[in-house]
Amino acid sequence: MPAPSLTPLPPEQAIRFLEAKGHRVGFAWQDVWEAEHAVSFTVAKMMQVDLLADVHASLVTALKEGQSFDQWRKGLEPMLQARGWWGQSIETDPLTGEEKAVQLGSPRRLRTIFDTNVRMAMAAGQWERIERLAPARPYLRYVAVRDDRTRPDHLAWSGTILPVGHSWWDTHSPPCGWGCRCTVQQLSARDLERASWTVTANPPPLDPRSWHNSRTGETVEVPAGVDPGFAYHKGKAARTASSARQLLEKMAALPPELAAEVADPPTLARQIQPEFAQWVDGLDLARPRGDMRPVGTLSPPIVRWLAANKPELMPDSGALMVSDKGLSHLLRDAKKEAQRLIPADVKRLPTILAEPTAVYFDHQNPALLYVFDPPGRDGKLGKIVVRVNFATKMPNRTSVRGNFVVTGGLVAPADIERDARYVRVHGKA
Repeated sequence: MPAPSLTPLPPEQAIRFLEAKGHRVGFAWQDVWEAEHAVSFTVAKMMQVDLLADVHASLVTALKEGQSFDQWRKGLEPMLQARGWWGQSIETDPLTGEEKAVQLGSPRRLRTIFDTNVRMAMAAGQWERIERLAPARPYLRYVAVRDDRTRPDHLAWSGTILPVGHSWWDTHSPPCGWGCRCTVQQLSARDLERASWTVTANPPPLDPRSWHNSRTGETVEVPAGVDPGFAYHKGKAARTASSARQLLEKMAALPPELAAEVADPPTLARQIQPEFAQWVDGLDLARPRGDMRPVGTLSPPIVRWLAANKPELMPDSGALMVSDKGLSHLLRDAKKEAQRLIPADVKRLPTILAEPTAVYFDHQNPALLYVFDPPGRDGKLGKIVVRVNFATKMPNRTSVRGNFVVTGGLVAPADIERDARYVRVHGKA
């Protein structure tokens, strides 16, 4: 597979996009999903953060200096071999605890790492220019390489012309799969006229198929012709996550009734999930420092229930917050290891809080109990405990008051449904 041409040097936007990424370790490529790649650099089975950081830095240098794949590989391969990340190895899967025979570094894997990261960075950098020029050049044209290595679906899409803001691009912005060499061309109305092109009346159908992520237990719909993990907008993803977090920070100052009504918790959760997972990976949970951030909002049914049944506990804010101390409690509070949550649960906290199976109120220890169904836990439910108007200490010893995640764990369904201390606020039994 030929490496993408890096001459002339790529735009500064592409370099900034790659440079700004944090680091996410993941045993399998499914562990870091879709838009999470917009804010996190990862290499499957590279579990040492320092090694991941060095590979990331080498790719940033390659972009800045316009290195070819062969130039990049020549400098990186000896270092990976010297540090033991090369060839076949027996490694422990942190999700299952199983020992597996895996492929670490190889020429083929290095080409995939280089090609995918360069193309993603170029696509993200290009999107900044596309948005800036959209008033004058409001159309995008899908362009596929016409040779025998291009997927038939991608060849069929080639020539599709749609407005910049059309929803089709949300799932079909190139690259659309491993090794995909497709691009987009930005056009003005005058460009269409000169080339005798017209805007596509009906975009290619999505024809989604179900795909099961064995790492998370989730089943997602993936458009035909798009590889799993690539059906997202590469240009919008990083900016969307940052904007959503800023919105949540502003909503923390709003009254709960207003925040709950204007927020769309599932949408916000999907938008902040990538940055949140990156933030968690960068924390030292063995030594929490008091770092905190918003992780969601109270939903309207919960706010209404509190107003009607516990007016003395009505929150000051509609935002849900979490600190590194709270995350540490999520992973260690249960006395028995079989009752504890795992890091994968913590990293998807925004999604859990936005779309729980049910929410209960604990009358014995006044708090909200968000219940969810974690994959592969022998029928047990996960629980996230949120204390309303809870005061926590900042590193400077000042006190912050809000709706904080304080602990969690695994529990048998009957232990909740049959215990009179819990009353269901929202969701199914």
